Amino acid sequence: MAAKGRKFSFSRMITNAFPNFANDSVNDVDLTPAQADNLLAYQLGTPHPRYLSEKAFIVSGIAGSESVSKKIHKALLKNRIISPIPEDSSSSSQAATETMTVNTAGITKGFVSQMAMISVHAQRKLVGLLFFWEEECTRWKLLDQEEREILDALKQNEGNMDLECALEAVRMKMKLLPSKRGEATANIAQGAGHELPSYSNH
Repeated sequence: MAAKGRKFSFSRMITNAFPNFANDSVNDVDLTPAQADNLLAYQLGTPHPRYLSEKAFIVSGIAGSESVSKKIHKALLKNRIISPIPEDSSSSSQAATETMTVNTAGITKGFVSQMAMISVHAQRKLVGLLFFWEEECTRWKLLDQEEREILDALKQNEGNMDLECALEAVRMKMKLLPSKRGEATANIAQGAGHELPSYSNH
């Protein structure tokens, strides 16, 4: 509960609850395990988890305020680096099956000016986040395929306990945070960092 006479602040809550890149080493621009977990946990609570939301960048520590997070989101949409979140229920089916909602090929030499609202270090951190999310989308795509194969098998073997358990395991993997997985996740933890693109847009 907010202190008497002090209005509730979403931004203050986020700042207190989630780590910010301000304390990161300038030479380490991959997401920390906590930042990756926080981002995925937040996204899983949204109506369309695979589409990065306006608040994704404050939750992950890229932006220092909700307003900056929204500006980043808007700029990424404008430059077709991320897909827009479906607005109506009629597109829910498509949203559920569309897996690649990030286009890292859209990160060109213009990225620096496109993201002028944040520091160069934050821009590099953002590149790491986008590549991380692309990996997550690829992971979801593979799990989607595995889920479909199990569901098809269940149509021929209704009630098969082994298949039922396999289906439950796949669906649990879809919601498993990076820090809880057995395999390594790209663009997380300490690394040499990302060079901002110097190539031209074709």
